[in-house]
Amino acid sequence: MPITKYKAAAGQESKSPEGECNGTKDVWATSHASLNYSESQTTDSRCYRKVTYLQSLPMLKKYRENSLAVDSEEMRRIRRAARDNQIYVSLGFSEVDHATLYLAQVLIDPSGAVINQRRKIKPSHVEKLVYGDGAGDTFLSVTETAIGRLGQLNCWENMNPFLKALNASLGEQVHVAAWPAAMGLERRVDPDPAMNYAQQWSDLITPAYAIETATWVLAPFQRLSAEGLRKNTPEGVEPETDPTTYNGHARIYRPDGSVAAKPDKDFDGLLLVDIDLDEPHLTKALTDFGGHYMRPDLIRLLVDTRRKELVTEVSPEGGIASYSTFQRLGLDRPLDQSSDFRGKGSGKGSVDAESDSIAKEV
Repeated sequence: MPITKYKAAAGQESKSPEGECNGTKDVWATSHASLNYSESQTTDSRCYRKVTYLQSLPMLKKYRENSLAVDSEEMRRIRRAARDNQIYVSLGFSEVDHATLYLAQVLIDPSGAVINQRRKIKPSHVEKLVYGDGAGDTFLSVTETAIGRLGQLNCWENMNPFLKALNASLGEQVHVAAWPAAMGLERRVDPDPAMNYAQQWSDLITPAYAIETATWVLAPFQRLSAEGLRKNTPEGVEPETDPTTYNGHARIYRPDGSVAAKPDKDFDGLLLVDIDLDEPHLTKALTDFGGHYMRPDLIRLLVDTRRKELVTEVSPEGGIASYSTFQRLGLDRPLDQSSDFRGKGSGKGSVDAESDSIAKEV
């Protein structure tokens, strides 16, 4: 029988600029059933948003050096922590794969297995200078688990109507809306759109997701300190000294969009909530966009989950040798067995004839 009532936590925590997530200690220490971290919790704040290209280069190099490979020992430490404490963990991080960075998320189960590995499908605005696009086999979000159908999206993906429709069609029940550190509206300067600021994400976009999908939504944010601001400022640039505008934006929302947890500005820790998977029933009775309140005879969404290879290999059997990103990165292996390949098939890949499409309509 699935577990329908349990505790969950969303982090509003700081981290060191060298990529060592302070929250990892809490993963070890807590016994909550679900623990969720922000968009790029394990790596530096992205200084390139506030400085010129040339000023950003030394920090960009450092950022790339501190980005996390999913088959790294650092990731295995986090996976072991989830296993040791018998919890689910959703973690946002800057992933390095070969020489490309991705805004990535993993969902780790209580055995320490990665059961969902995804990448942001399209970096936003200036993020395009740093990150690559997710592929067909790295963007699906919703995973069936013992504690319900859990989903996770990254930053502005949480307001993407197509991704929301996809997740609703998959019956998502608990959603992690992972956000990066960002300035508050008090720092807005015309003509910058208001939707580029943290309050809009916390207090408009995130509850809208809860209402439209009738899901529990946990919205973790990073917390910045004055020291963190200093370390994330390139040499020759005057650092900010007041981190207040960046903090206090983590939230947890109920399936009807009402707020369940909202921290103070100086809060550093975990927001807790008691999840009840039966609570959305009345909201779903009103509007279920993945069921009775949708018209697939009029509107349908085409989803293509195929991985498009830069180089394809002909298999001995005559088809195209195919393997997933999940396999290539070694995530199909037991936790304590290291990956022995990168960039080649694992031997467990399938043979995929060109005509075998796994595109589908939802």
